[in-house]
Amino acid sequence: MTSLRLMRLFAGLLLVITVPVAVAFTTLASDEQLFDVNLGAQVKPSDLQDALNLADVSVLGEIHDNPRHHKLRAELLLAWRPTQLTVVAEHMNAGQLADPRLPLPDALAQAGFDADGWQWPMHQALFDAVRQSRLSLYGGNLPASQTREVFKSRGQSVSSPLQALLRQAPLNEARLKQLRQEIDEGHCSALPADMFDAMIAVQRARDASMASVLLQHLPSVLLAGNGHAWKHLGVPQIIQANRPELRSVSVLFLEHSPFQNLDEQATWLEGWQGKADFIWVTPARTRDDPCQQFQKK
Repeated sequence: MTSLRLMRLFAGLLLVITVPVAVAFTTLASDEQLFDVNLGAQVKPSDLQDALNLADVSVLGEIHDNPRHHKLRAELLLAWRPTQLTVVAEHMNAGQLADPRLPLPDALAQAGFDADGWQWPMHQALFDAVRQSRLSLYGGNLPASQTREVFKSRGQSVSSPLQALLRQAPLNEARLKQLRQEIDEGHCSALPADMFDAMIAVQRARDASMASVLLQHLPSVLLAGNGHAWKHLGVPQIIQANRPELRSVSVLFLEHSPFQNLDEQATWLEGWQGKADFIWVTPARTRDDPCQQFQKK
């Protein structure tokens, strides 16, 4: 064998060793469904992965206490291309980088992750996938101290850079009403009326904080609760208003009991138009009623 052929063989072997091999993504479980909201149709996980790979900014929602949602998003991250993707997490303070040299729990804690509050190891599979993929992981959320100030000032204490993002992304009256309703339902209709302005200010400031970090690290993906992933009210709305040229994808991970028929399914899906790009539906998880603490005894 000539030296030239040996060199080519060695180069080919080196390429095989060093180039990441795409991870085969899981199929849908038999009791799950994945919808493309814009098409109004069921799709395959590979269709979602293709859309994510082409996006500049993606937002992957979650129901915080559903382990299946964290596992599915972990699999998406492991299969993601391009590999220079930056991950931003609601679960950590804005701008804080999880140090890859530290053990994972220590790196998360140093970046503001509250292990008790987030029921660790509930999210471990998700953050293990970030580390396995060697992706940079930044916090996106307002620190608790800033959140308290935003609440007390009803938004007046929001930093100038975040205010600039919000000025470009105002919510009209209809959407403000929707956001108020979502906050009300999320707090079991137990909030006093005089708290809503403050709560809306906090929600918008947190969304702007996450949007800001995403825009600083393109291409990027946000891991956050579904409330932040809404295309019409949350982080994607702020991204679109400020950088309309960017390709963004919003994915909600929801729970739903089996649909009785196709008509019921179609009606349900139509109600999500404009609110997300994809919805991954998993079975409802059994849990205690979160509103029980608010009920009168």
